[in-house]
Amino acid sequence: MTRIAALALALLLCSAAAAQPSVTPGAAAPAASPPAKIADAAWLQGYWVGEGMGGIAEDLWMPPRDGVMIGSFRLKKRDGSRGFYELFGIEEFEGTLRFVVKHFHPDWVGWEEKDQALKLRLTKLAPGELTFGGIVFRRDSDTALSVLLTMRTKEGTRVETFTLRKQPL
Repeated sequence: MTRIAALALALLLCSAAAAQPSVTPGAAAPAASPPAKIADAAWLQGYWVGEGMGGIAEDLWMPPRDGVMIGSFRLKKRDGSRGFYELFGIEEFEGTLRFVVKHFHPDWVGWEEKDQALKLRLTKLAPGELTFGGIVFRRDSDTALSVLLTMRTKEGTRVETFTLRKQPL
């Protein structure tokens, strides 16, 4: 991925955070995050492989422990080259959950500043579904996971869907 393409992708992904509800003067405050515990996200545990963003996507989620689940992501482009990486977690935070992620180029240079991470509060909780602003994790079956990422572009918004299957480790 060229530096320009990677920067554009970073801006698109970070704009998902901007898609979360925000307070504007004179507007009603956004709904509070639903109460949740890390056990509500335990179904994500495992190694998931599939397609998304024009390549092969891999998500690996460790089991919940001490109020947090830690995971990693990598994208391999169709031509076999490396796309980008993520280190992330879902953690209990102020009576609910939040998704915390740091993105990296294939050379391990971070997208966010070294002391920053993208942090998204839980906005919807349903059986087999967690929504953090513009990111939705949806269990389609015990072995199928969809991750929907809403991104802002110059043309408007678009949804990128990752279709993943659970794999043995």
